Order: sequence, then C-alpha cells, then structure tokens
Amino acid sequence: MSAVQPTRPAPQQSPAPPSDPLPGPPAGGLRAAIGWSYLLTAGRIGSTILVTFLLARLLGPTEFGLVAMATVFITVAQTLIQQGLVSAIVQRAKLTPEHLDGAFLVLVAAGLGIGLLTAAVSPLWALVNRAPELTAICVALSPLVLVQGLSIVPEAVLRRELRFRAIALRTLLASLLSGGAGVALALAGAGIWALVAQQLVNAVVGLVVLWAVCPWRPSRRPRLTGMRDLLVFSAHSANAGLGLMLSSKADVIFTGLFFGPVATGIYRLAARLPDMLVDVTVRSLQQVALPSLSRLQRDRAAFAAHLNQLQHLGALAGLPVLGVLAATAEPLVALLGPQWAGTQVPLRLLCLFGAVNVYGVLLGPALQAIGQPGKLAAILWTRGVLGVATLAAVGTLLTGRSDVAEATAVALAGVAMQLIVTAASVWVTVRRATGASEGRFPPADTARRAGRGGRRVGPGAAAPARRGRRAGRRAAAAGWHGGTGRRGAALDHRPAAAPAGADPSARPVGVAGAATRPVSPRWCRRRVG
Repeated sequence: MSAVQPTRPAPQQSPAPPSDPLPGPPAGGLRAAIGWSYLLTAGRIGSTILVTFLLARLLGPTEFGLVAMATVFITVAQTLIQQGLVSAIVQRAKLTPEHLDGAFLVLVAAGLGIGLLTAAVSPLWALVNRAPELTAICVALSPLVLVQGLSIVPEAVLRRELRFRAIALRTLLASLLSGGAGVALALAGAGIWALVAQQLVNAVVGLVVLWAVCPWRPSRRPRLTGMRDLLVFSAHSANAGLGLMLSSKADVIFTGLFFGPVATGIYRLAARLPDMLVDVTVRSLQQVALPSLSRLQRDRAAFAAHLNQLQHLGALAGLPVLGVLAATAEPLVALLGPQWAGTQVPLRLLCLFGAVNVYGVLLGPALQAIGQPGKLAAILWTRGVLGVATLAAVGTLLTGRSDVAEATAVALAGVAMQLIVTAASVWVTVRRATGASEGRFPPADTARRAGRGGRRVGPGAAAPARRGRRAGRRAAAAGWHGGTGRRGAALDHRPAAAPAGADPSARPVGVAGAATRPVSPRWCRRRVG
C-alpha cells in the first residue's frame, strides 16, 4: 500500500496549527513493565493450562480439532482488519489524537464489514474442509472480528505507555471468567459449544475491561486525516502481519485440509502446551520489546545491547521449562485419558520447535523498532511459502496414516522450517541493527520529513523543494555522515555545531535515505540552488 500524500492547501490559507502530540511512554518503569508483562502472561497461561486439561479430559480430539479449524478461519479475518496499526501506534515518535481517531474509525468499520463477510463465507470454509459442522461454529465465532476492531486502538495506547498492569487486569479477568464458563458448559454436556462459548466470553470480557482501564476515548467527530501518517508504516506491518498469519497458521490449516479434525485436535493440543510456555517466558518480553527498543532506534550500540539482554533473558526463562515439559510428556498425556494416546510424540517434537522459537520471538519487534517492517514481512512470507509447500507435500504423502502419525509428521516439518527461518532471521536482524548505517533505519517521522525538505506552500514550490532536498543531502554527506573517499580526504568530517537551543539528537532534514559518497571540497563550496 502506497503512502497517501498530504493535500497541499491553497496559497491564501494558512495551515492549521498542529495538534499537541500525545505523551509518549514514561521515561522509567521498564522493569515494572516487564514484571507486569510476566504477571499478565503467567496468570493467563496458568489458568489456560488448567482449563485446557479439564476440557481435554471432558471432551476429545474431534471437538478440539473442529474449533481449531474454525478459529484459524476467524484469525485470518482478524489479521485483515488490523493492518499493522498496533505497531504503527506504538512505534511512532509523535502521536496525536487525530492518529488514534482515524485508526479507530477505520478499524471499527473494517471489523463490522469483514465480520459479516466471514459469517457469509463460512459454508465455503466448511465445504473445503469436508466438515459441515464448521458452518455453525464459524458463524458463532464471527463476532470476534468486530470485537478485535474495537480493541486494537485502546490496547495499543496502553502498550505504548507501558501500562501493562492495566493489560494484566484485563487479561486475567477474561481468562478466568471464560475458563469457568467453558468448564461449566462442558460438565453440563454442551460438548463442542463449551469451547465456542469460552472464546466468546473471553473476547467480550476482555473488551469491557479494556475500555474500563484505558483513559483514551475517541472524538465525537473522528476524522481520517491522521491515518495518512500511520499508513506509511502500517502498510509494511500489515504485509508482515499477513505473512505471520500464513507462517504460524499454515500447520493447522493444512492439517485440517488433509487429515481431518481428529489429527488436527491431536496436533493442536500438542502444539498448545509448548506455545503457552513460550508465551509466559518469552512473549512477555515481546510485549515490552517494541516500545523499549523503539526508544533506542537512533543509538545502534544501546539498541544491540538491549536486544541481546532481552534474548538472553528469554532463553534463560524459556529453555528449562520446555525441557521439563518434554521429559514429562508421557505422564501428562496419560492424565488426559485414552482418547489422547500417542500425543506425547508430537508434543516432544513441538517442545524442540518452541526451543528454537525462543530465539526468534523478539526479532520481529526488533526489526519494527528500527523501522524495517519490510524486512520482517519478507522473512515471514518466506517462511509462509516454505511452510505451505512443505505441509502440502507432507499431506499428500501421508494421507491415510494414523492420526498420531499424521500429527507427528506435521510437527517434524515445523521443526525443520523453524530452524531455517530462525537462523535467517537472526542474521538479518543483527546485520540491520548493528552493521547497517544509521541512515538505513531512521525514525518514520524523520524519513517522511526528508522527502519534503524545503517545501513551501503555494505556486512555484517545486523548485525550492528540490533545492532544499539537495541541500540536506549535501549537508549530510559533508558533515553528518562524513564520507571518507579519496576526493573528500582533506575535509574535516566532524559535524558542525548545532544552533543554540537546538535538539542535540536531531538530524538535518534530508539525512534519511541519503547515500554516503565521497565529497570534494570544490563541490561542497558551491552555492546551493
């Protein structure tokens, strides 16, 4: 999606004064945010593990598989409405009320429209999966799309301000109440509808609590003008979100398409337990990583040190618990009942998958923090395409085997893909974060201003704008970036003194995206324009 260019006002009109930017996250409190993030995820995962074991014992693989196949269909619709706006709101240096109002209006409209479309095409999804029961389940879960649209902006505001205590309250209440409702309905004999009700109650309770704890409220007359700035960043993030959805959900999609609900239920339960441990140990850091790393996007050394610290902390927390789960897989599966026999084999493989994923979870926020969502999108789409090809081959070759064998084959393919993609992701992230020039990942605001250097309102603005951009590039090459070629060897490459009262961290307009090249003294002495 291309960026929408700002409209040029008429010459006789004076531009309206800009709105006061919203305050960014507090300078301190990062440790408290990490602590609340861990509490948020640990409480949710603890209650979810208990509820999952109870429901798995009361129900069976068929019910779990059908709900997993319906949920992945709803997840696709939820990914479409998000459009990368959460990352754009959290990462943006200056955020105004107009940005939030425009994003909220778009998300609510998209949630309503795509939710209705999801319900309408549910019979087609059931037909593709050869499971008529999916139609009613998908229709019942389609309101989750609208709930997602109503939740994105207030949750992004809380994450931007590192208010994870409020998010913890919302998540814990939603998990406890929805888990209680699901178990009660399963004991009453509701069957698969206990799992459906659990998801609906979780979403509705979370939405109510979220709006209760979030101080932001949309304006009575929201406008779309603020969306123009967010679209530049969110277009790449939306691409990355679609790639993430494809790469993370392809296993459930293809297991359902080729092997049916029983194999899908076995695989989904085996994958869910390691996923929950990775959530509580590493993804708690992921929630804090984007806002905290975004503050350091101009300081490469500090950025790399902080990312390395987060990676080590995640590994120390995640790897031991995954090893314990793999060692105790057989007795845990025995507690679930005979309907789950054999699930310990894919469970152990997926613990290995989780161990590899520990080192990949934080790479996405790192690339977004340095303004490189396009690189993240390329990595995720590569993994998605590789996963589709691999899983299609597995499904074609192993159709007709036992349900446990089919789930095990999908798990083994996932481990192989994760090893390849994580290695590539680490290389790209480290290269961008520590080895690339600072001009390769400027903040979004600086990059946008660089293309408009020297612009003035009214007729005849094009030529001064070009001269302003040329001046910025020459200043960047001569002073700020300091080329060291043969023709520029005689120059003093130290940056010129900043004017009194200037922001010492600011860079000249035109620096972003300007290539460093050798500069001759004669060329630098020429008058601009």
